[in-house]
Amino acid sequence: MNGQTVYPIAESIINNSTTDVFAMAYTITEPPSWVVLSVFSLIGLFFVFYRFWSLRNLDILLILSFIPGFMLVYEGQQEAESLSAASVLNDSTKDTTDLDPTGQAINSPEAPQATLSESPEGLSARSKLVWGFLALLVCSGLLTLRMLWDTGIVRRPKLEPNLNSGGMLFIGISLLVFLIVNIALSTPRPQSLGSRSTGMVSGAGPGNVLIRSIPSIETMQSARDSESRSGAASVPVAQAQPPAFNALIPRILAIGANVILIVSIVGIGYWHFGSFNTGVGTATLYLLLPYTAHTAGSVDHVVPGSLLLLAMLMYRQPFLAGMFLGLAAGVVYYPFFLLPLWCSFYWQRGVRRFALGFAFSIAMLILAIALSRQGDFFVNLSYMFGIKHVEMRELGGIWGLGWHPLVRIPIIVVFVILSLSFVVWPAQKNLATLMSCSAALMAAAQFWHGFGGGLFLAWFLPFAILTIFRPNLDYCVALEVVVPWRRRPKTPEKEEPASQPLAAA
Repeated sequence: MNGQTVYPIAESIINNSTTDVFAMAYTITEPPSWVVLSVFSLIGLFFVFYRFWSLRNLDILLILSFIPGFMLVYEGQQEAESLSAASVLNDSTKDTTDLDPTGQAINSPEAPQATLSESPEGLSARSKLVWGFLALLVCSGLLTLRMLWDTGIVRRPKLEPNLNSGGMLFIGISLLVFLIVNIALSTPRPQSLGSRSTGMVSGAGPGNVLIRSIPSIETMQSARDSESRSGAASVPVAQAQPPAFNALIPRILAIGANVILIVSIVGIGYWHFGSFNTGVGTATLYLLLPYTAHTAGSVDHVVPGSLLLLAMLMYRQPFLAGMFLGLAAGVVYYPFFLLPLWCSFYWQRGVRRFALGFAFSIAMLILAIALSRQGDFFVNLSYMFGIKHVEMRELGGIWGLGWHPLVRIPIIVVFVILSLSFVVWPAQKNLATLMSCSAALMAAAQFWHGFGGGLFLAWFLPFAILTIFRPNLDYCVALEVVVPWRRRPKTPEKEEPASQPLAAA
């Protein structure tokens, strides 16, 4: 199988021996190959073949429907970046071209300047980006409706994966190790503002300045990158390498967030669903998705997702749940809209502790921004809380590829109404509604996310997968499962002994 050599381990030990380096080199599977392997593995492990039209099968197909759109966006971004690099190379070559006495170029390159509409074969890069983002938004809309519909489903037949717990545990641990090794041996890439041509404009929009300053780690490379590094069709583009310490921070954050995310999924299955096999199977399904392998090194994807799952795992402890939800909201802003749902869930018991934990996390993040001294404090604070006008320029995703930015305003209004409606609906909230409605809100947020909306699947896909495999959780209401305040028992007052009547003389 073709792959890209990422880190030849023997190179630092043996003096660049080609045979030993090739034998001990670590290679990353190319995205198309990984897509085929993951899709067939997912179908074989989780598809209910004796009940083809079951709801579980339709849910699995809905999860798999994100893959074509995601791969189209990935390929479109790769082509757009290659064309942009070729254009920069052309410009630099023209500047160094020799001129004859008349001012005409001598031996000038005949290669035309690359544009986004050009593509060697098939769809152009722009078409791939447009259709890819559109497919992702359609799938996000369908998943939002499916999660809202889940609040009315009563019957939950128990359908275990097609492999026992031991086999699922082995596959899950192997995939997690594969993911960690990919992160550890890949090179962090400094964040850039990007461009509208690639469909991504990072470093803009609401969020925490500390997260935006952390480099991303690209853990999945295309065959085009493999050929360029092997000497075929290479384009010499200089990339700034981050210092060793700065390269260590994103690796630690990405590896830690992925481990926490997977352990949280398994923990929810074991402690809240009462089935270790369900937790391991759910985590294995998430690990098999091509999205997971591709974005495992992106902290703006995995860190909020892991924090939201920690909040769900600790839902019996309102202070801890509020603390983790506050951290997620302070990192990427969009989980702020989960507050009406979660406060309504804890209204009968625990809402004060939940609000206290949420406020504590926000205060700690504000203090971290103040101590970091990165830019203007109040500007960074306004971005963290989203206190600014709706962005209409230099957008990314589908909004930077033709959709009019004014359309975002009614979408935001509908989204806010949906968020506030969870105060009164569903009337009786349990863990199942908390899980499915959180997934619905985070999936709906992709429609008005102006900087790559549709790509942040880690914010809602784990919740959706857990909702698909969950048992009946009607008994998991706050009044029954939330631990009350521990109060000191009142000491009973000592009663004075009654006076004895005088004995009759």
